[in-house]
Parts: sequence; structure tokens; C-alpha cells
Amino acid sequence: MSRLAIVTGAASGIGAATVSAFLIEGWEVIGIDLLPVTRAPGLTTVTGDVAEQTLWDSIRSTMTERGNGPDALILAAAQLVVGDVLTLDEAQWRRMIEVNLMGPVRAARALLPVMIKRGGGAVVTVGSVDSLLAEQGLIGYCATKGALLQFTRTLALDHARDGIRANIVCPGVTDTPFFRRHLDSASDPAQFLRAREQRNPVGRLLTPNEVAATILFLAGPGASGITGASLVVDAGLTAGFDFRMGAEGA
Repeated sequence: MSRLAIVTGAASGIGAATVSAFLIEGWEVIGIDLLPVTRAPGLTTVTGDVAEQTLWDSIRSTMTERGNGPDALILAAAQLVVGDVLTLDEAQWRRMIEVNLMGPVRAARALLPVMIKRGGGAVVTVGSVDSLLAEQGLIGYCATKGALLQFTRTLALDHARDGIRANIVCPGVTDTPFFRRHLDSASDPAQFLRAREQRNPVGRLLTPNEVAATILFLAGPGASGITGASLVVDAGLTAGFDFRMGAEGA
């Protein structure tokens, strides 16, 4: 019987790359997004808002009808709004909290019981280096991704003996439509992009496929001893407090 993964944020970026990575490895995938998800053999698409309880009630009913739960639950959907505490309004705060934190909470509440009943499984949340370090102008995103980190760690502790492994992947700057929208909000997008590329020791942005490969590993048997971990995938961005290319870049 093939393994089953549920992936949120499946229409683009890291979520879409994760869907592809699992399909290539022979997994069956349920891909969830508000936007249309590109169809592929082995992929079932679900259109819905991860912040809505009705979506997760429906997914749980589907799992119950199938008589099993997912082997892996990948929570990649996210919301980002640029602003500080004075400029973000309550609706923007609430939307980031609902998608970035309460979406995973509702997913876990709906699906952990069926995963536990089938003997366990892997939960991989997609955080950010902003789960660990603050970034100017992204207070709502940083706050909710920081909360997601602690949610994931505690989930791992609470359900380790139920056969659940829970880990969080914390990507650095990744070249996704999500990042490109952030880029477009900059006063000088070209300079913003150059600065982000040069800040990384490898001199480039990450690709969604690089992050997806890490997610695939954490969901598989090779990571059986890893739970409660925050795995940073950032091209060396947070390895030190400063990075200089050399004398010419100092």
C-alpha cells in the first residue's frame, strides 16, 4: 500500500515543490490550497482555506471513510503581510494568526487521532528563519512563525509515545511567488534582491526543491530518530552574525 501525505499550500512555492518530491518517491498526495493545484498522477486536490474548521472536518471524514490516516502531514500554507505593530491592522494580524498558527492547530486536532489510530506518522511544519530570529518590518509573520516553532516542539513532546514525530523546517530566503510578492513591495526591488542574494554565504536564494527535499527526508523512515527538531535550511544565512565576501565585499 502506498504511503499518503497531506500537503497544505500545495499550489505554489515550497508546498508545490513538496508535492512533486513526494510524488516522485511514489507517495500518494492530497494537496490543499485556496488556489488551483496542478493535477498529476497520484495527486488528489482539495480547494479550501486551511484556517477554516470545515475544511479539516471534511479531510478527517475522508480519512475515516478510507479507514486510515496520512503517513505524513505537511503544513506549508502561510500568510505574510509587511508592516510594523503600528501599521498592521487587526484584520491582518488575525489572518496571519489564523493561517500560520491556527491552520496547523486545526489540522493536528483533526488528523492526529486518525494518525495515532493507524500507528503514528510524521508532522512537518514549515516555519522560517524568522521563527528563530526577528526580521524588521515583518512583526506579524515573525510572531506567528515563532509560535509555530513552539507548537511543533510541544506537539512532539506530547505525542511522541503515540508514534507521532513532529519537526519544523525553517527555510531562509527562498525563491517562491511568496518571496516575489515581498520583493515587489520594496522601494527598489532589484537592490532588495541583490542584498538578499549577497547576504547568503552561497550567494544565491534557495530553491523550493531544496527545502522540499528536507521535508521529504523528515517525513520518511531515515528520520525515525528525529522529533521536536527545528531544521534550518538557509544556505548558511544564520551560521554567523556577519558575512563578508572578502576584502572586495567588506
